[in-house]
Amino acid sequence: MNAMSPWKRTLRRRAVWFSLLVMAVLGSVAVLAPWISPHDPYRQEIAQHGLPPSWVQETGRPGVAEYPLGTDRFGRDILSRLIYGTRTAFFLALAGVSLAALIGTVVGLITGYAGGRLDTSAVLFMDMIQSLPGIMFVVIIVLILRTRLTPSWLHGMVTLVVGFAAVSWVSLARLIRINLLQIKSQLFVEAAISIGAAPRRIMLRHLLPNVSHVVLVWIINAIPAIILLEAVLGYIGVGVTGAVDGGEFTVVSWGGMFFSGRSALSSNPLMLIIPSLCLLLMSMSFILLADALEGAYRQQ
Repeated sequence: MNAMSPWKRTLRRRAVWFSLLVMAVLGSVAVLAPWISPHDPYRQEIAQHGLPPSWVQETGRPGVAEYPLGTDRFGRDILSRLIYGTRTAFFLALAGVSLAALIGTVVGLITGYAGGRLDTSAVLFMDMIQSLPGIMFVVIIVLILRTRLTPSWLHGMVTLVVGFAAVSWVSLARLIRINLLQIKSQLFVEAAISIGAAPRRIMLRHLLPNVSHVVLVWIINAIPAIILLEAVLGYIGVGVTGAVDGGEFTVVSWGGMFFSGRSALSSNPLMLIIPSLCLLLMSMSFILLADALEGAYRQQ
């Protein structure tokens, strides 16, 4: 069976095409945000604060066509913030998952191949990390890093990326380690060892290609995880745009929209509903793709 056959089997599913379509649309929105956004998402128009959607006209303060989804309490355009929030979600997903995948892959390869005391010590360390409540651990890391880093527009995003990576790499390292315990006893690995191949060459040339599908499926599954984590932290005020020491981070995110939309739930519920739908679509698309791809590799 050729190497592309799992992808061919995956693409035969209609749900996968739906997932790819959603990813393409949201990815295009993220890339084209500066051109398709009707307003500056950071600009505050106090005179226009708290406007309902443009189609709501029967209230005491009718909507304005200039702001299709209304404005928040600072007069910022909700549609523009939603569009830029898509860019933040993709950045967090790519940066956080890439960092976690790099750490998890390196640790999994080394411990799975080396074995012995190194493997035992690494397993104990991973057990210790996984015994801690994930969200609480991330919150602690984020708050500690925020007090150490100099304020900047990237401040909140860096802390969340590091916090997610510090917690999530463990699951990938365990998956790789478990797979390597079976693979490294096979003849092609023993043959490489017998001819004196260096451990680094064995891990990169012989072991890593055989667990690459594990890494790929884990990455696709981890992307909605970090997006959901940002939303949860943003809702409780500890996300990318959370308030700390009286200041507010300026990075627009869906989680930040949850945080600011709580006070406007009765006047403009779209501030919570629309980001929730975007979050649901993005998460569902990656989960469906990961499930289909994992099933295709199992059939191989």
